Amino acid sequence: MSVTKRILVVDDEDKILFVLRRALARLREACQVETAQNGRQAFEMALNAPFDLVLTDLQMPDMDGVALTEALRELKPDPAVIWMTAYHCCAKAEEMKRLGVCCCLDKPIEIGEIRRIVSETLWPGLSDRTGFQSL
Repeated sequence: MSVTKRILVVDDEDKILFVLRRALARLREACQVETAQNGRQAFEMALNAPFDLVLTDLQMPDMDGVALTEALRELKPDPAVIWMTAYHCCAKAEEMKRLGVCCCLDKPIEIGEIRRIVSETLWPGLSDRTGFQSL
């Protein structure tokens, strides 16, 4: 029996949340995807039930992706984190290393690429057997 992996997608744009939720929910059968519209909401959700992976935008009102990642790092167990930004990842390299972020993706993000990265992050060694379900 497969262990369900919990993914949280955090972005202040509804369209991005919709697309990523739909794309990642079909990644594997044992995959549960939830969404949050800001960092504070995401952190509250993570306090209530742990996530295996948090995929977060960096630029959001109230609590940005860096502050969210810092808060998540205090949780046990802390989730894997992937950042997304429209403002170039290279500017965040030092913060990524300091916070143990898996990777940073520049927007716009290709659905196939995000599926591959999430799959490799959650199921290392199984990337050649993706298990994608068609949209």
